[in-house]
Amino acid sequence: MDPFKDEFLLATEIVISAGQYVRSAAKSQSQASESKECYADLVTEYDQKVEKMLMSAISEKFADHKFIAEEMSADGNSAAFTDEPTWIIDPIDGTTNFVHGFPAFAISVGFFHLQEPVFGIVYDIPNDKMYSAVKGKGAFCNGRLMKCSPTTELQEALIATEYGSQREPNFLKFKIDTMAKIVEKCHGIRSLGCATLNIIQVAMGTADAYYEFGPHIWDFAAAHLIALEAGAVCSAPNGSKMDLCSRKLMVCSTKELRDQLTPLIDDYQLARDC
Repeated sequence: MDPFKDEFLLATEIVISAGQYVRSAAKSQSQASESKECYADLVTEYDQKVEKMLMSAISEKFADHKFIAEEMSADGNSAAFTDEPTWIIDPIDGTTNFVHGFPAFAISVGFFHLQEPVFGIVYDIPNDKMYSAVKGKGAFCNGRLMKCSPTTELQEALIATEYGSQREPNFLKFKIDTMAKIVEKCHGIRSLGCATLNIIQVAMGTADAYYEFGPHIWDFAAAHLIALEAGAVCSAPNGSKMDLCSRKLMVCSTKELRDQLTPLIDDYQLARDC
């Protein structure tokens, strides 16, 4: 990480600062929201302010770096994922939870170079937990090393997934049908309403696998590296190589578990992020 040590230190500092700002806003219990793609896809002034806060601090020090960020993309700016040093940012993943006061939302910052992850930082704001990983250096929660569970059998596994914010009937039916096939064979299914923190549960060993269709690159760019460094197997839901722009992914604690899940999950075509 040495070539990007300054970037990592800056990211840690500004994510903590932004998290404190969001936590103070959450205590006010009054977050006005607007919808983006549909009535279930929410954005607040805090999403927009935090994104600007993070991007401004980064640009001030690294003027030539690129960004892929949620609210920037919502404003119609295309996500260009290049070999240049690139920050992939979700200012508040789990905005609906934030609006309702449900304690599962996080700031996510991933840094990439040559389209490969260098480091990822996820700040679980309500629980004051900082998750981080540098490629090849392990995954940590508040400085303590994390490891995935050793679960290899689906019948012993706890699986995470989401309905997501899209409300197109065929897409919802696809998700519900897939959940039905999986829940028959595992301990249970959980949904936190936050893709980032679902992946973190796998990295912590408190869930054994996570899959989803529909999240965006900023929802999992940082967390997937943290999971990888905790020992997870990351792929497309069909078991092929993960494509960060495809809006579909699977994160499993073991290869054996992944191989039992993939036959239960059909494919669904989605518009790409980049």
